[in-house]
Amino acid sequence: MTFFKTYKRTLFFTAILALFAVSAVYWSGCSGKKNPANPDGGDIVCKEDEVWVEEGKESGFIFTSESDVIAAAAISGGRWYGEKVGTYSTSGDKLTLILNNGKSDTMTYKVSGGKLTLSGGGETIVFTKRTGVHINA
Repeated sequence: MTFFKTYKRTLFFTAILALFAVSAVYWSGCSGKKNPANPDGGDIVCKEDEVWVEEGKESGFIFTSESDVIAAAAISGGRWYGEKVGTYSTSGDKLTLILNNGKSDTMTYKVSGGKLTLSGGGETIVFTKRTGVHINA
């Protein structure tokens, strides 16, 4: 885990910034097996080699069909690193994230046209689905 030791602060900051932007009001989960799509249409679950990337950044999240949330970041030479940071669930247009440290939060989410929009606490973050990303490769 040399990578994690080297990039621990960066990964932590990226995860906290993206998940809890202003007042820890972001991210929750969705079980792809139970409720993969929200009422507006679109699937939050990532297929193999897909990542939701925050606009303007080289980092983001993977929501698996097993309800895991994986934080992912580009490291160098086209390589990406990912680590499980928690689990998620959905109900209607609400996404609830439970982080490995026990903290949880619920926000509104919408998937449309390859975009994932998360809203909560007066903030909105937009992610774009990127394909061809090989995690830990």
